[in-house]
Amino acid sequence: MVEVQYSPLLVCASMLVAIMASFTCLRLTNGLRNLPVARRKARIAQAAIALGGGIWSMHFIGMLAVTLPFVVTYSPLLTLSSALIAILIAGCGLLILHFGKRTGMRILIAGTLTGTGITSMHYTGMAAISSNCIVTYQPAGIAVAILIAVAASTLAMWLAYSNRSLPRTAVGAVVLGLSISAMHYAAMLSTSFSQAANFIAEPLQALDSQILAISVSLSAFIICGLFLLLAVPMEEGVSVDADDVTGAPKSHPVERQADRARGAPLSRVSQMITPARNSIPYEKEGTVRFMNTDRILAIESDGHYTKIRTEEDDLFCPWSLSKVENSQLAERFLKIHRRYLVNPAHINGIRKVGDQLFCYMGEAPELEVPVSRSRARDLRNQLGV
Repeated sequence: MVEVQYSPLLVCASMLVAIMASFTCLRLTNGLRNLPVARRKARIAQAAIALGGGIWSMHFIGMLAVTLPFVVTYSPLLTLSSALIAILIAGCGLLILHFGKRTGMRILIAGTLTGTGITSMHYTGMAAISSNCIVTYQPAGIAVAILIAVAASTLAMWLAYSNRSLPRTAVGAVVLGLSISAMHYAAMLSTSFSQAANFIAEPLQALDSQILAISVSLSAFIICGLFLLLAVPMEEGVSVDADDVTGAPKSHPVERQADRARGAPLSRVSQMITPARNSIPYEKEGTVRFMNTDRILAIESDGHYTKIRTEEDDLFCPWSLSKVENSQLAERFLKIHRRYLVNPAHINGIRKVGDQLFCYMGEAPELEVPVSRSRARDLRNQLGV
């Protein structure tokens, strides 16, 4: 058995990669219930690649952090298999959370599945060590690693999914990233390395392990960053029709909108068409529809998306909250929180719980909306209380 040493720089890099991948996954899955099934599945696939790839990158960098007195090689097939296992099982856990009613039991099942996937990836990756080195494990160490992964993954998902605010998502990402790292290094503590009897002299690596690990880290951060950028909805600018510039006869506005919308993707159609009078677009069953503002209780920003809250439904709105605020419809709503615009006509009451003020909308069951401290006085003044 040989003594194992670690590079502190690469250990820190591996932990940062795991946290970044976890945050990317949780942000990509924010607001998925408001998306059509096809788009929801595509977003889950992106999140699974981000999380599974991040788990594998963390393991890869963590192994490069190990300093052994001899060179080891890895089986390409098992190395690839470990990455695919991480992506597949992460995707299964996310599917459980985002299809069907989300309950405590579902979170527990998803956390257990994710934790099992993390440990499966780790030991598959360790099995990829193919020459010069004999790896042995302590059964108790394997059990501890599985327990850490399952418990921490479940806790991270509960933190992230119980309240999909950005701070809670960030905390959940840190917990999940640290759980991935804790599982890896706890498993390594109960792992022993020894030189094989049939030692084969290997050529020196073409790249220094630290340079290779830093390259993998940067690649993981760039991929996660691109996924996050793709998840941000783009605001459509105001276009000028050629008729307006040249002075040629102008067609009817509705006809011009129909011409522009014909053949465009659904999400762009909903951005291009201006709703009549006092209506806001929403998407349902692959169709862009328009909701009269009189029916709307509140408009809620949910991560990268916006929800229209009514007495009956929560509907996906392609407009951002800022676009509603900057439109001619802004005067019909009251902003009481950075995430909420409410329809004053539907306010039934307010209640203070500790330092937090809540506004109640609609009929039973009433919609409870938090009121930010900076806007509480303005709301009270408008309500005359």
